[in-house]
Amino acid sequence: MTEATADEGAGLTRQQRYIERADPILIWLALLFLIVFTAVVVWVEMPPALRTVASVLQGLIWLVFVIDLVVRVTFANHRVRWLLRHPLDVLAVLWPAFRPLKILAVIGDRRFRADVAVVRTTRAIVVAAALLIWVCSVAVLAAERGQVGSTIETMGDSVWWAFVTIATVGYGDMVPVTAAGRAIGIVLMVVGLALVAIITASVASWFVSSSRGAADAADASRDVAQHDRIKELERKIDSLIEAQLSSNSEDRRRE
Repeated sequence: MTEATADEGAGLTRQQRYIERADPILIWLALLFLIVFTAVVVWVEMPPALRTVASVLQGLIWLVFVIDLVVRVTFANHRVRWLLRHPLDVLAVLWPAFRPLKILAVIGDRRFRADVAVVRTTRAIVVAAALLIWVCSVAVLAAERGQVGSTIETMGDSVWWAFVTIATVGYGDMVPVTAAGRAIGIVLMVVGLALVAIITASVASWFVSSSRGAADAADASRDVAQHDRIKELERKIDSLIEAQLSSNSEDRRRE
């Protein structure tokens, strides 16, 4: 092993060790960020001192995510490619509340491509959808409340709008009027379609896998039965040959 290879292996080990330690902490920080942001948006009459504390806490969490991104990019061999392949890590710097959506990474994990894949995939999608609805509900309320012509003025309004939007139903009773609100709506609609496609593909894959497994089991059973039948025929043929040889020997002795 060359010195460069050894250094690369050591770097990979440090990267994996860092990720295993950092990910749980960052997820909890992201949830804390979302809780604080929700409180700031929903609690309109929050005391100024408490609002200042919340802002400082959000800033500190954001700084942690910036440092985390810098560390991860430093570990990467191809940094631009890494950024393109890890959009949620980048989005988490823009807004840490996106971090828990990394649960969707479980869908592509090879460990979940077994018979239980549909259950685990569905669970991941439900959790991700709930988090996305929570994040977008708070964000759209912050963007829309108090704007001219806005129909989203309470948390209840924003949650209802988020459910309708992510399901791509589009009743039209509540429509964002700001550019930020419409951008959030586009994200919800695109992700909603993607989640429906993912769960549909997962269920279809599970059915195909189950059918293929049943067919393989039937083929294996049929092969075993044919093998046993061939063995039985070979045994009978051997018995006939032995009987014929014995009969020929007996005839020669008589002659």
